Amino acid sequence: MNFNIYLNKGIGEQITKVAKKLHKSRNSIITEALEEWLGKYNSVQWPEHFFDFEPVLDVPDFKAMRSDLKPLEDSDPLV
Repeated sequence: MNFNIYLNKGIGEQITKVAKKLHKSRNSIITEALEEWLGKYNSVQWPEHFFDFEPVLDVPDFKAMRSDLKPLEDSDPLV
């Protein structure tokens, strides 16, 4: 599939330099970059650091904290 895109001069020059250095075409450099970006963007996996979470074990029971609340009144306070 072909696309025409506009790149500013600085990005275009950087791509040309990298392409020459790696002996690749500018198209292949741009394709690789887009494939990497789409892989990250479309990732459905949890980030690795997500599973490093350490739970807080000394948190008081939520229901026990509710025992100090006053019971709700029958009438709606917003009416």
